[in-house]
Amino acid sequence: MSVRHPALDAQAGGELVTETRAEIAYLSQSRAELLVTAANEGRRVILVSDEVTRLTYPMQQVLQDMRGCWVVRELGGTLRDGLGGRRLSKVSDVLDDAPIRDRDDVAVRYLRPAAPDTLQLILSQSVRHKAAETTLLGGTAEIFGEALTGSAPTGWGPYEPALRRWNRQELTAVARARAPEDTTLVVSGGTERRLNGTIQVSRTADGLEENTQLMLGVGALHSEAAARAMESLPGTFATLAAHHMPLFGLVMGRTGRQDLSLEPLLAPPPAVLGMLIGPPGVRQLDLDVPALAERFDARVVGRPRIPGLYFPLGGLTEPGWDRLNAVIDALGRDRVSRILDLAGTWMESGSAR
Repeated sequence: MSVRHPALDAQAGGELVTETRAEIAYLSQSRAELLVTAANEGRRVILVSDEVTRLTYPMQQVLQDMRGCWVVRELGGTLRDGLGGRRLSKVSDVLDDAPIRDRDDVAVRYLRPAAPDTLQLILSQSVRHKAAETTLLGGTAEIFGEALTGSAPTGWGPYEPALRRWNRQELTAVARARAPEDTTLVVSGGTERRLNGTIQVSRTADGLEENTQLMLGVGALHSEAAARAMESLPGTFATLAAHHMPLFGLVMGRTGRQDLSLEPLLAPPPAVLGMLIGPPGVRQLDLDVPALAERFDARVVGRPRIPGLYFPLGGLTEPGWDRLNAVIDALGRDRVSRILDLAGTWMESGSAR
């Protein structure tokens, strides 16, 4: 790196190391700048921490988006990959991206997670806007926050902690001032039922694309609040389609911590719950809306003239990956991958093969 960064603790060749002993590693200004600068130079950042450190959802997102890694130094001095559990001989081994081939490749401590206490919903939803003075961003986060946690986001900002009071006009003004550069902002909210995530805004040939990534704690396991949140998903996606122009979305569920932080331990696999193909996707794929709605018990959303489709896919006890594969096959796997760019989000993850 041409200029030494205050968050950089060591470097050797392509290896950039930043260390923390904090209980929570969040997306601070310093860490965000280091990750972006390294990515622009074609280099990768390794976050090194103790076992007690947990990542916030935005920190995890950006670390992975920038091809960063997380190395955990265990109490006995041994090392492991904080995201995958692979045993490491030295810190730089995490850059090899070597696959796990045998159970002995995985650190024993990684396989002993704490008991989860909260149902978490993980949302990825993109929306198209006109590049107009009247455009207002943040609607997706507001709709899903209110429906699933009981309140809209309370804070936003360029980094964590998101200390600015939730204000969609101010959020939009920041993204507009940065255009045509992409803008990534952090959102947060809630106390008992929390919300945390990012909003990314990009200028495209069709206007603006707002991609919202949220993790929402919707209640204690088996609680009425969690059950209501699950039941409200189809109606919430319908509300989104009634007020915005959604492109595509995916919602998954898993169990985890109430504070939504990620431990360097094996997490329960997420269950896919629902998928939204918005009006632009329906039009581009030339879908037979009535036939698909009948075949997959999908909900037609949006305006009658330009409808979208919400596909319920499963629940926590009945993960919907097989049903998702059936839907994608019916839509045309190659066409879905090419037109909606789903290959990078689902198929390459191995969840929708």
